[in-house]
Amino acid sequence: MIYYLWLYHTNQIIDKIMHYKKYFKGLTLFFLLTGVVACTTALKDETITSSGHGQISENWTLKNTSESDDLVILERSDAEVISKFTARNFDLKMRLKTTPRAEGSLAFHTASATGSSPEGYSVFINNSDYRSGSTEKTGSLSLIRNFHIRMAEDDEWFELGLSVRGNHITVTVDGKIVSEYYEPENPVRLEGFEGMVLSEGRIALGKSDDNGSILVSDISIEAMPEDIPRVAVDFETTGEVAEQLTLLNQEGFPVIDYHGHLKDVLTVDEITKYGRDHGFNYGISENCGLNFPVTDDAALVAYYEKIKDEPVFKAMQCEGREWVTLFSPEYIALYDYIFTDALTFTDHRGRRMRLWVQDEVVVEDEEQFMDMLVERTLAILSQEPVDIFVNPTFLPEEINHNYDNLWTDQRMDTVIEALIKNDVALEINARYRIPSIEFIKRAREAGVKFALGTNNAGEHDLGRLEYCIEAIREAGITPEDMFIPRPDGEKKVSFMGLPEEVTG
Repeated sequence: MIYYLWLYHTNQIIDKIMHYKKYFKGLTLFFLLTGVVACTTALKDETITSSGHGQISENWTLKNTSESDDLVILERSDAEVISKFTARNFDLKMRLKTTPRAEGSLAFHTASATGSSPEGYSVFINNSDYRSGSTEKTGSLSLIRNFHIRMAEDDEWFELGLSVRGNHITVTVDGKIVSEYYEPENPVRLEGFEGMVLSEGRIALGKSDDNGSILVSDISIEAMPEDIPRVAVDFETTGEVAEQLTLLNQEGFPVIDYHGHLKDVLTVDEITKYGRDHGFNYGISENCGLNFPVTDDAALVAYYEKIKDEPVFKAMQCEGREWVTLFSPEYIALYDYIFTDALTFTDHRGRRMRLWVQDEVVVEDEEQFMDMLVERTLAILSQEPVDIFVNPTFLPEEINHNYDNLWTDQRMDTVIEALIKNDVALEINARYRIPSIEFIKRAREAGVKFALGTNNAGEHDLGRLEYCIEAIREAGITPEDMFIPRPDGEKKVSFMGLPEEVTG
């Protein structure tokens, strides 16, 4: 059961609401003072292409912007580029560049001078590295389908695309779909966000603060027919889980399945489409280790090259304890994050065990086995330069029925202390429904960071992070408790290196 602990992580949500109200109030005041509302025209059956400052200023109202080399530059927090027309269905493309720390948004279907509440939708712009500024990155359909993966870089031109057709919103970065949303008939909204719905209105590009700059070179918008029918696909209101995923986005959670696999016939396009439909991002990993698909540097680099341009986090799953002898730190550091578990190790008698393979597991004494499992876990967390500990507290089938008794308070606290000491996030695993809610509560109280994960075996068990949602609500986890990957130059493997010997 998912408990509705409507502790909406008050500060986070109030900040979001106040940001939106401030932004839309600013637009309202601007429209009133300039009289733009009175001469509103609707974009119909036409394409408007504006290249350079001169043409852009003919079709868009520039507020507190500057000009250099025929570019429109937004530097101040009150700088905006606002359409002189309204639009309902359209295809929009903007050629933009950000400088370090710049953040902004592209609002659309704003209703101008009707109030100060959030109206319409907003696409976030932020190309800063991870753990810098907002967790939302460029292309995020903010608070509806949050997107957290860096698809463009500062100081490089990129194309931001936005399409609205009926009740279907699509956002692209350099041609790759990063956010997508089908608005249902009765969308789920937190109090204060009821105005975030499709209608018809202006389009406005604005800065969020005074940090950095957003440069604009080209804007092209094409009107689409007004009578495009709605698509009767409702991922938002088909049950409690769907509603919770929508609300987590509105609460500002980085809803990310960090433990996804392209197994069986599953493709990147299919898994990212699935995530967009249901409201979460994916991290995709290959299994890397002895007797797994990736066993050396060449294969590790080849897999990275295969997925590096995709709208997913790029992850490395480190299998077994031998992985530390197979790969080089410089190639491991290519990945956004790496993770491992304690499902494979060698016991005190030299027997290599894979805990999910029943024939390989030897449990002569449950208490001694648990002591060994905790000991191996501590060695992994302290010596292997991993970011996330996945499949945590997993037990072999023959003793799993006694999980609650075997994972004593002392054993839980020992692992939790090691997670904190070594700066390793704890996965909440949807597939195995581990660790227990009690373990998660203790970890949260101690200050552990959390990562959501499924560990799907193929296309048939992608799920919707059901246990993760349950754990978030029952344990009172907030957006600030969630793991975000390290930026380039700060990867753990870069400063820890690799252990000289396997850890168990």
